[in-house]
Amino acid sequence: MTFLRSKKTRKPPKGFSCYLYLLNVISMKLKIYLFAFLTFITFTTIAQDFHGGVLGGLAASEISGDRLQGPNKAGIYVGAFVYRYISELSSFQMELNFIQKGSRENPDSANNYQSYLLRLNYIELPVHYRYDFAERGTLEAGLSLGVLIHNYEEANGYEWTSGPEFRRTDLSFNIGAFYSLTERLRINVRYSNSIMAVRPHSQGQTYRWNKGQYNEVLSFVLFYEL
Repeated sequence: MTFLRSKKTRKPPKGFSCYLYLLNVISMKLKIYLFAFLTFITFTTIAQDFHGGVLGGLAASEISGDRLQGPNKAGIYVGAFVYRYISELSSFQMELNFIQKGSRENPDSANNYQSYLLRLNYIELPVHYRYDFAERGTLEAGLSLGVLIHNYEEANGYEWTSGPEFRRTDLSFNIGAFYSLTERLRINVRYSNSIMAVRPHSQGQTYRWNKGQYNEVLSFVLFYEL
């Protein structure tokens, strides 16, 4: 792949203004974390018959629209969850997760030894409907809202600052399935795809439903109920 465009990176102001700028950025991120945390805690305490636990696993991700075949990047997937049954077989589940998304291309003869790395770190809040279709099997579907807390892009070993900026939120549609290994331990396989583009194409072009680049993730996660 080739990288043709470049532009100056927008720099924060200097001196005392720079100090205020950094405080504003830190304050904004703290507000996001606090809002997500309070929402999660409220969800677990306003009703009875809730169950919860912790989760951890791997996310295999790619950016659709970057001309690289994937999933081609592995990332961490950790968090906590709560759920509540609304009928004998149906339940709703809510999670608060940290997930690493992005894309990667390793150098080889097929790509003229070019390399590419994109890291996108999100705090995500998924809300899913679950249906127990078998004694050990459960299907799930729902939405998740992610907040981008860090991003880094690199081409051929150098930080790449060209192209449009990433949007700060990522709304995704998720489908998946659980298999119960024990009474408290389940394994989950989940596919997730952005509903809206996480950033436009480099030239701003669009075609029908293709409005830019989209996160696409296939995750493998263990859920342990406390």
